[in-house]
Amino acid sequence: MNSTTASFLLILATGYAFSLLTSRIPVLRIPTTVSYLLFGILLQTGWIPLSDALRDWINHLAEFGLLFLMYVSGLEIDLTTMLFQRKEQVPPKNASESQRSPIWVGSLLFFSTFLISFLLSNTFVTLFAHSANPYYLCLLFTTTSLGVVLPVLEEMNLVHGSYGQAILTTALLSDFLTMVLLSVFVGHVSGDGPGMTLRTLAILPFTAILYLVLRAIQRFPKVRAWAGDAKARLRAILAILGTTCLLADATGAEPILGSFLIGMLVAALPSREKSRIREYSHGLGYGFLIPLFFLSVGMDFDLRTFQSRDALLWLPLLLVIAVLSKIIPALMLAKKHGQRASLAAGCLLSARLSLIAAAAQLGVSIHLLPEELADGILLVAAITALIAPVAFVTVLKKPTTNMS
Repeated sequence: MNSTTASFLLILATGYAFSLLTSRIPVLRIPTTVSYLLFGILLQTGWIPLSDALRDWINHLAEFGLLFLMYVSGLEIDLTTMLFQRKEQVPPKNASESQRSPIWVGSLLFFSTFLISFLLSNTFVTLFAHSANPYYLCLLFTTTSLGVVLPVLEEMNLVHGSYGQAILTTALLSDFLTMVLLSVFVGHVSGDGPGMTLRTLAILPFTAILYLVLRAIQRFPKVRAWAGDAKARLRAILAILGTTCLLADATGAEPILGSFLIGMLVAALPSREKSRIREYSHGLGYGFLIPLFFLSVGMDFDLRTFQSRDALLWLPLLLVIAVLSKIIPALMLAKKHGQRASLAAGCLLSARLSLIAAAAQLGVSIHLLPEELADGILLVAAITALIAPVAFVTVLKKPTTNMS
């Protein structure tokens, strides 16, 4: 066994032990995702030798882990819960929020977040950061890390109830609608034509056509028999996922959008093997690939950002905007789920990670953000990714029956 493999296996073993110990801390109840992120930061101390080959190995696996996390996220989108299927389930026009579907609630929370983010960002730019673009800053604060939200909901067994689906839908819209809006806005600022935007969105009709084709061939018994059992179908799903991600990347879209859409496609296709496919996907994802993604995030986080005096000066105001823009809209959940649950939802939705960090750096390169403000936003991403899941489980305490 070479040294790279030995070090990797040691990291797997000690990472599991660390997450097991931190999850047993009284009161805090640190989620698994946060524990692996913290462990990745601890690895920067060098107590386990990290060669360039080992870093590359972990980062490549982590990149696939992020794609697989987005696939699992799409797999958890329960359309029968999010949409009303039967006539008796359709709420009247004057229905309250508690009678509406998660897709309605998620959309309402997203647009409320967008409005509040714009008001806070515009005020911040007017009073303090005159060189920043308020519209771009608004889009940054509208984001939520679906990659943080889903594993926490899954760990708390909330993902399939109306409460979990509302949070999941809000996170989904916040990530992917903001991603599209950022692409359009950056294209407009950079002088790209509308053709580039349409090319970026080509992955959407491709997935729709793929769904119709698979749905059509499912009707033939020989095709269903040829597809094999759940293990064979999972291999086919991975092949389709890889092809779709490559297509998304080639058209200028984000590969994570392609993997998410494949997850939704698998969830929407009727199959007797669906429960086993979900079980195998969860085992591969949450058991191996997804922890490596959070481990890699911790390993790659630049701790020198905390030494930036300008970034630390911006940090309190940026944190206030990041938290308020999520907690205020989430209070709309209080009528059905209670004040504690709505506050907990706002805390979890405050988590940011890779999207806001990448967008902040892009903002500097196209002169929409000053560098010190972008550094402050990176600190916000790191702090909220660590604190938001812990705050969620601490505030929520125990799920109640009205979350189903």
